[in-house]
Amino acid sequence: MDRASLTAAAARVAIAAKGMPPTRAKHPEPALLASAFSAEALCDLRRLLHAIERTTERGTDEHELLWLALVATLRPCSRAGTAPWQYVLPRRPKARVASPADRFAHQIATILEDIRTFPAPPARLMRGDARECAELQSDSVDLVLTSPPYPNNYDYADATRLEQTFLGEVNGWGDLQAASRRFLVRACSQHASTERLQLEEVLADVRLGPIREGLVAACERLDRLRRVRSGRKAYHTMIAAYFSDMARVWTALARVVRPGGHALFVIGDSAPYGVHIPVEEWMRELAGAAGFSFVGFSEVRKRNVKWKNRKHRVPLKEGELLLRRRGA
Repeated sequence: MDRASLTAAAARVAIAAKGMPPTRAKHPEPALLASAFSAEALCDLRRLLHAIERTTERGTDEHELLWLALVATLRPCSRAGTAPWQYVLPRRPKARVASPADRFAHQIATILEDIRTFPAPPARLMRGDARECAELQSDSVDLVLTSPPYPNNYDYADATRLEQTFLGEVNGWGDLQAASRRFLVRACSQHASTERLQLEEVLADVRLGPIREGLVAACERLDRLRRVRSGRKAYHTMIAAYFSDMARVWTALARVVRPGGHALFVIGDSAPYGVHIPVEEWMRELAGAAGFSFVGFSEVRKRNVKWKNRKHRVPLKEGELLLRRRGA
């Protein structure tokens, strides 16, 4: 879309929001919203949301970009400690909190500048599951560039709980599994615990054959450790499920990446309970079994070296894993 259309749409939203009476939720506020926003800020944010819905048609470029700007406005306007793609910390309040109207205008200006500076080439966005790649035709992809979740690094469902709660998609942490987590690669212990995974069943995946010996040893050690740790984290089933999911990804990519095409994965290893999980090595093995040849690995940075309060001292790394699809 052009900058003039978005500018006009944003102006209509701002005028409509300013003229709306105070809005309140129909039910008591979810605890997360009550702790994260002042009543005034929450009211102003809802005015913007209602104004977007009233002045633009869903599915249009204007509606999508205005919605994106509003979602990006939430965290700067929260009085709780927040950062992009991080958890909400109500006990760590911010010293400075942005005004919803001002921050929304700032986000629109940022989008307009991006449109001016980086004209977007034609692109097709598809919503699908990387473990299936059902939307893609065979041998149709030249390059895959991605960074899958790192095992035991982040609960991506919980990381978007503030936004989902504001939009009415969830009311609490317990709703995340049905709303979003079930669609994600199983990369955190919360996911594994919620699904009540059984280790033997996950390890029975035939695609895990190339790494089975090392994976079984690591998972069994994690199972023993969790029995004597206070948190009893389900790292043993999470690690097994993570590599089962990634094996499915590599199998799907082997179908859609043309022979000679490449896959570049930005990956990081892990050490739950201090048990090192050699992600680079096991990814290479799974990719090789699926039909990819190893090209190289380039370390980008060291991990687990910055914070003094880290739970283990196993050296970790992050890097770029490059592979090439075998074939004529």
